[in-house]
Amino acid sequence: MSGPGVPFVRRSVWSLEATDAWDAVTSGYADAVAAMQARPVTDPTSWAFQAAIHGSYSPPPPGAAWNQCQHASWFFFPWHRMYVYYFEQIVRQAVVAAGGPADWALPYWNYTAPGPANTLPPAFRQQTRQVNGQPQPNPLYTTHRAPGVNQGAGLPARQTSYAYAFGFTNFTGLPTPSFGGGQAPPTHFSHFTGALENQPHNVVHDLLGGATVGQCQGGWMSDPTCAAQDPIFWLHHTNIDRLWTNWLAQHGGRANPTTQRWLTQKFTFYGADGKPVTMTAADVLDTVTQLHYKYDDQPPRVAQQLRVRAAMTSTPPPPPAGPPRLVAATDQAVSLTGNRTSVPLPLPAAARGAVESLAAAQTPASHLVLNVEGIQAPDHPGGVYEVHLNLPSDADPATDDSFFVGTISFFGTGHHDPGEQPETGPGVSHSFDISGLVDTLRSEGRWDPSTATVTFVAVGLTPPPGDTGTQYDITPASAPTIARVSLVSM
Repeated sequence: MSGPGVPFVRRSVWSLEATDAWDAVTSGYADAVAAMQARPVTDPTSWAFQAAIHGSYSPPPPGAAWNQCQHASWFFFPWHRMYVYYFEQIVRQAVVAAGGPADWALPYWNYTAPGPANTLPPAFRQQTRQVNGQPQPNPLYTTHRAPGVNQGAGLPARQTSYAYAFGFTNFTGLPTPSFGGGQAPPTHFSHFTGALENQPHNVVHDLLGGATVGQCQGGWMSDPTCAAQDPIFWLHHTNIDRLWTNWLAQHGGRANPTTQRWLTQKFTFYGADGKPVTMTAADVLDTVTQLHYKYDDQPPRVAQQLRVRAAMTSTPPPPPAGPPRLVAATDQAVSLTGNRTSVPLPLPAAARGAVESLAAAQTPASHLVLNVEGIQAPDHPGGVYEVHLNLPSDADPATDDSFFVGTISFFGTGHHDPGEQPETGPGVSHSFDISGLVDTLRSEGRWDPSTATVTFVAVGLTPPPGDTGTQYDITPASAPTIARVSLVSM
């Protein structure tokens, strides 16, 4: 129970649905969604209005704070925490009004857990539900998902892993990759994506939504302008919020930014009474003491995260010791045709020197970063692409992790604000720290000092258990393109 001094508890949806899809939490959520969907779009507590705060193709009512989501920057985590926090209050009010539990809290979907938890929770797959003994349309169900999602197709384990993101101890920082994204002003879509935002956040969006069509006519989750219309969006984001909390609990120097321009930036949302409210990152650093909720598996709180006032007066961390050096790059655009595309990356003297310096540990703080720049997709491919380094032609990328670098996704492609296009031109870009992988390949004799090979492998959903006849491979209407693949030493 929640009450004075007792926080609301966000629980794993698969633990709630272990025996029955319709426990009190999911039933309450469905009741609330139905009630919110019946409200006019001009009502800030309506389903359509709340989804439009994240994104909408429709013109907003006068003064409405629509299309405000913060992506590909260091505001990604705090903005979405605030967004889900106020949405949860609106839903809880509707749950209680329908006779549901007073301590209702949004559950989270931990899709990284082994199957069947990597599949859509049962309450979201059923087209109907029983209400007072009668079948009624299920408001948690939508056909605007990738083929197979509603039939139990699973998210691949490699694509839902957050291990790479948790390896970073820096929340932000340029030009190096980081856990939480690069420093940028409030922007609907910037171009400094954090490691966890890319994977599993963006990857899960793409795999659940699949191909997009027009303005919200295809898969909703793949399109930022449509994503929050799908009820599973909110359980995806409670999980991302949970992972932010768990990352901090890993210690090892992990901490939120301490600069005032991050801590004091205001964003506008709407409370359960429909009135606008503002919040800053400094207001949401600790979910228990400041927001009155926690997760059912939440580690002990990190003491330094509670010192909000002290953090607001702290100085930012020092910049990298030196500027990044471009040491290798392809000279032609890459078209991702078929399920597997390999690209040679010639390594000139500068690249060979960077690799040798890294191996000799002459500069312990140095890194090698692989950039995949200017990714564009005229049509959303309906999945994601894995990136592998020096993958042998006879290796199975689905089972061999030895060459795996990371995953590129398409969530947000084409959504940059005017003036926010990267220097590499239109499209999104991804950066991967490959220092450890390069060192391993060299030690194993799998490194050619003259040329590296970067391979892109298309990845879709995994078939449901027992389904051996259906394929969920990527079949894009037009091939995605990459402007450049480059190697940077820093």
